[in-house]
Amino acid sequence: MQRARQPHPWCVIGAGPSGLTALKNLLALGIAAECLEREADVGGNWNFGAPSSSVFASTRLISSKALTEYTDHRMPRHWPAYPDHRQCLEYLRGYAHRFKLQPHIRTHADVERIEPADDGGWIVHASGRGPSRHDGVVIATGHNREPQFPEIPGTFTGSLLHACQYKSPTQPVTLAGKRVLVIGGGNSGCDIAVESSRHAARTVHSTRRGYYVVPRFVLGRPADLRGERLLKMCVPLWLRRRVSLRAIDRTIGLPWRHGLPRPDHALWESHPIVNEELYARIDSGAIVPAGDVAAFAGETAVFRDGRREPFDVVICATGYRIEHPFIAPEHLCTRDACPRLCFNLLHPTRDDIAIVGLIQPDSGQWGLTDLQAQLVARMALAARRSPRASAWLYRQRQRPATAAAIRYLDSPRHRLEVEHFAYRRTLERLIAAMDRRLG
Repeated sequence: MQRARQPHPWCVIGAGPSGLTALKNLLALGIAAECLEREADVGGNWNFGAPSSSVFASTRLISSKALTEYTDHRMPRHWPAYPDHRQCLEYLRGYAHRFKLQPHIRTHADVERIEPADDGGWIVHASGRGPSRHDGVVIATGHNREPQFPEIPGTFTGSLLHACQYKSPTQPVTLAGKRVLVIGGGNSGCDIAVESSRHAARTVHSTRRGYYVVPRFVLGRPADLRGERLLKMCVPLWLRRRVSLRAIDRTIGLPWRHGLPRPDHALWESHPIVNEELYARIDSGAIVPAGDVAAFAGETAVFRDGRREPFDVVICATGYRIEHPFIAPEHLCTRDACPRLCFNLLHPTRDDIAIVGLIQPDSGQWGLTDLQAQLVARMALAARRSPRASAWLYRQRQRPATAAAIRYLDSPRHRLEVEHFAYRRTLERLIAAMDRRLG
């Protein structure tokens, strides 16, 4: 008589915000699991000072704490609406402590290779330990791992940094008295440009296109919470845009009122830029807006409009490549360097692998990754004890994806973009349906 195969623990890769909630939700459903973390502590990107962290000293959330926090772990009421990176790390450590996750986390364990086992599951190879067998794998390494530099012809002979290397106006280079060029119109680029403008002799901010900028507060309340109210009221998209643009205009103004180009897209068709200081620094002359950089020639940047200007420091806030170097691309259905997963989460056919956190929502992320992890944990449980629930989830993954209400810009930066409200409802629906079938 053939003996049933003993179950092996699931493996969670990464102990940042996504990995912690993946580990917690697996354990909560009785699925044995361990988490492998390459750094010395939990926190991932929010572990300021760790080699893999890209935050800088003044970083704080761009989404309010109410729309960022996990579903079952509130941020303290006395904290500001937009906590800084120190508070975020404290919150993540508190989450790990509350749910007793530390005994299941192996630090200094850098995953080097993942390969499918012949009879199901995965073999995980990590530094400092032998190969380990797992029934399933959750990849939670984030998408801010590999910096993307712009492809600009020529060579810049000054200090060239990526935003992930920037830590403060004095680290790794001193900006005081320098001529600084910041490239990139995302949140990091805007934050660094504002910070540089207070220290550098001159700060030029280069962007490819015009963007809408949203203040953190509108009439004393976090802007994303005001937007959440309109979503809960089922206000149509066109009216939400009109109301929001009017509120933004009254609070900080729209781009063209500050001499900036009109965006070539509608509000929310690009990832929101949240900054309440950028326009004031531009209006004062502390930040000089510029177009795209065409080439470098020594210490000189040549812009698309033909203008040339010398700089001492160039900081590229130009995003990150989506990479999972430890696993063959075909195991993640990767095309054009981006995994093509159902709900940005699940493999279309396998019940033993998922990527938690491979999203870029227009609001807070951790509550969404919590829901992602809840669905993954139910998938793992169903694979062990409920063929009916597994079959149902398989059918959901074969259905054509529903067209998004918002058409995002066609750019690598927006491949992971999701509208948080609709995405959250989708995950909640799937979780509830799995619970009914799991009994």
